[in-house]
Amino acid sequence: MNRLKLFDTHTHSEFSPDGRMTMEEAVESSLAKGLGGISFTDHFDVEAPGDNSHFSFDPLEQQDKIDKLKSREGFFIGKGIELGLQPSAIESARKAVSLFKFDLVIASVHFVDGIDPYHDKYYDLRNEKVAYGRYLETIYQCITGYDDFDILGHFDYITRYSPYLNKSLTMKEYGDYLDPILRHLAYRGKALEINTNTYRVRNGSSPVLDNAVIRHFRQIGGELVTLGSDAHDYQRVGEGLEEAARLLISEGYRYTAYFAERKAVLVPLAI
Repeated sequence: MNRLKLFDTHTHSEFSPDGRMTMEEAVESSLAKGLGGISFTDHFDVEAPGDNSHFSFDPLEQQDKIDKLKSREGFFIGKGIELGLQPSAIESARKAVSLFKFDLVIASVHFVDGIDPYHDKYYDLRNEKVAYGRYLETIYQCITGYDDFDILGHFDYITRYSPYLNKSLTMKEYGDYLDPILRHLAYRGKALEINTNTYRVRNGSSPVLDNAVIRHFRQIGGELVTLGSDAHDYQRVGEGLEEAARLLISEGYRYTAYFAERKAVLVPLAI
């Protein structure tokens, strides 16, 4: 894997309100780790409820800074956005993205029925099946109602912070929810993201990515898979990407991808 040039397609810089690294730090970390490129996908949660309205940024300022960093020949720096979708804010999301030129748009769900599953409140009066199922239903609502995106971000975000013993979304248990999502992505030519931040240890346990999800996506015609660390600190840029690439190889994938000017660029998974 050492010779494989991987691309980190999901990171957060100082332009994200929770970003704890500068773009310069992230680029230096990427180069030091031998990555082929990095994309800055700062938070833009449309109509975020409560005190979360600050989860946005000025794309023009972000892109201007990226342009200044792009002088490094042979190293890709992507202009991206992590668009926080809600079923009630589809039109606002469509307008926000149409105003700017990005290399990639990640569609993510951070709020379900007005609550971020990061908070314990989301799980009150919900058992695991209801909590996980409602999250996946919301993803499906969003991606079928809004098409101007390239990548579905962290489909298993819900498992990071849940209080349940089961921390994984498996095809066996949640296939009825996952299958429609994966089929829609495959049909529309969208990318599925392996977000390695999800699989970090939190409170003594960590979710596990079910290989069957990745396998099923390929079997139904899904071709594009991106790898993202979701790093907010420069130390975590590229974290877990090699392991994710190995998983893809084991499931028969020949490529991973990154996006430039909203078009997928295939990266061979060759050792």
